[in-house]
Amino acid sequence: MSAFKIESCFGADINVGYFDIDEILSILGIKEKVVNSKRVQSLIKLHGRKDRIVSVAMRQVAFDLLRSDLDSSFLPYDPYFTDDKLLNSRRERLYDAQERFLVLCMSIASGRSVRSLKKLNPDLNTKELRSKHARGQSLFRYFRQELNEQTREYILSYKDRMSHRSNAESVKSNVSPLAESVPLKSTVMKKEPVDTKLIPTSFDAETATALKLFQDGHALLVTQVERFRRGEQLEMLELMKFCRRLIESHTRNNFSLMAIRHIKDASTYLEQHAMGMAVLGIHFAKAMKLSRAYIEVITLGALLFDLGRFRLPMAMVTKSSKMTNAEFDLFRKHIQFGEQILQKCEGVPKAVYQMLLDHHEKIDGSGYPEGKQDQEISVYGKIAAIIDAYDAMTSEQPHKPSMGPIKAYQQMQKESGLAFDKQLLGVFLKSIGRIPVGSCVLLSNGRVGFVLTLNKEFQPSLVRQVYSMTNKAFIESSDIELNKSANLRTEVVIEKEVDPQSVGLQFINHIS
Repeated sequence: MSAFKIESCFGADINVGYFDIDEILSILGIKEKVVNSKRVQSLIKLHGRKDRIVSVAMRQVAFDLLRSDLDSSFLPYDPYFTDDKLLNSRRERLYDAQERFLVLCMSIASGRSVRSLKKLNPDLNTKELRSKHARGQSLFRYFRQELNEQTREYILSYKDRMSHRSNAESVKSNVSPLAESVPLKSTVMKKEPVDTKLIPTSFDAETATALKLFQDGHALLVTQVERFRRGEQLEMLELMKFCRRLIESHTRNNFSLMAIRHIKDASTYLEQHAMGMAVLGIHFAKAMKLSRAYIEVITLGALLFDLGRFRLPMAMVTKSSKMTNAEFDLFRKHIQFGEQILQKCEGVPKAVYQMLLDHHEKIDGSGYPEGKQDQEISVYGKIAAIIDAYDAMTSEQPHKPSMGPIKAYQQMQKESGLAFDKQLLGVFLKSIGRIPVGSCVLLSNGRVGFVLTLNKEFQPSLVRQVYSMTNKAFIESSDIELNKSANLRTEVVIEKEVDPQSVGLQFINHIS
């Protein structure tokens, strides 16, 4: 049990501008106990004192030491309390100490400085925290859960790294001295079975699989909408299984899913928008070279963060004209509706909430619901904003047609640093290419086609020809690989973008 006493926090200076777990533990007077704990010491020996995993472990141990104090009773919340006046009574000093203690615990759980917490939430108070004990709720469990949610993705990534490291060391320890001159890679390759689910496939073969996958996803989302309308929880396990199937398909041939994403029926736009964003979430996360754990969480978040729109009146969802101010005010509430849906579920990663709450915030502060600016917006929210916008711009909706991938690319580029995070948007736009999958183009042979795949330089590679501009007539679909001719005079190249509607074309009719 810790020798810590809450009263020791009375008058402590906690309003620092950056998060420093060592400083916080020093204020609480438990730094030595935390650093010398077996868990922290073992990680220090393994990784060094400055490794992030050590800081996470210190935060966990801190709450373990403070458990008895967190689960004790606190004075009732006083809305008139201020720390800028003389605190003469013992009760006032105790309230001040409790206030600083609880705010420091918020800081430990969130990984943010006190000043940052107050900036993000000007109305920050301890009312809810102080009332938990009276309601029979554990404040210790609350803070540990918050900490777990904040560090979940990192912990999963860390465990994954350690698992690979352990396997590699195990293989190496079993190699005889004579065999050490043989490349370890060849030894591992012989022992590890190939995951048949991830073997690369052709565009057409994977497209057939992806079409079935989208049908399954549509049915799954319809079921989930029915569940939350009945007041039931979402089936998180089934949703995650679907996300993993999407990731496997993208791994086999990412272009098939990126093409299938364009299949949009305006009458079922919301379901298809959710699946389209999940595909873009996978593509984006892989472009950022994130680990499997991060990719899975981002995919799940992309699939779920717009679910609140299903609770809007159907007449508004399918409306073909511009929304009135009153309708737009109601539309904004889809974020609140989505949060209510997720709060009924267990095991929802914190990142999913961040994607939901921040996907309409903009870097310049002109977004909603909070009008957050740049660093105030979570990185997951910034990711969600990018994939939400790109999928919406390139989709057929009741109130507007698709503007096409090329124009969407150009439009988003204009809003770099204004609506979207400049660095993240740069990674995303590079990954989809200047002439993205689904673009309608005129070729130098006089034919019009749709881009199906890109090469390693993110330039169009495979184009499906479907129309003759020379004869003004449809032709039998045929695929052509660009930049394959040895003779530059006969090489087919892209001449310009074409509006598919001008020649009566829709990509969805030519994918499969």
